[in-house]
Amino acid sequence: MPHRALPALHAARAGHHPSVLSAYSVVGEREQGTLEPVLTTPIRHEEFLVGKALAAFLPALCVAYVIFGVFLGAIALFAQPPIASAVFERDHLLMQFLFTPLVAGWSVWAGIAISTRVSDVRAVQQLATAASLPPLGIVALMQFNVITPSLGLALGLAAALLVIDGLAWRVVATMFNRERLVTGGRS
Repeated sequence: MPHRALPALHAARAGHHPSVLSAYSVVGEREQGTLEPVLTTPIRHEEFLVGKALAAFLPALCVAYVIFGVFLGAIALFAQPPIASAVFERDHLLMQFLFTPLVAGWSVWAGIAISTRVSDVRAVQQLATAASLPPLGIVALMQFNVITPSLGLALGLAAALLVIDGLAWRVVATMFNRERLVTGGRS
């Protein structure tokens, strides 16, 4: 495995868990009967969605960085010098810190979008997991040298993910329908 693909791989893996948490965010509350009281408060739907997103995003980001820190500690203690120098390469670390929140954001907004439209928890979790697969496709293309990893490519992908994350919040906000969510109907 090329060492330059490792940050993207770690980031893509980190994206899996926020998708499951965010997928449960709306449909899970609906099933538990706690969604209606929240939706009847004067909170704006944008605020509600950002709260749901942060509740999935922040713990996942913390766990991803802690695990990466443990990984780096193990490499520093036990790896041979050539391996350690490859892992501690500046670009590698930059990509890890850059892509982890961006891929997690992708997963969170996909999970929430699906959660506002689907009424079964298991279906939502499966669809949200599937929606977090596109970044893994990019990692696979890098692994098989179809796409050659470079700093320019990584920064371009990061910029695209940042735009996608911002647009996703707006799209999810327009999809959000309090009445449909409270009544459980389709609209």
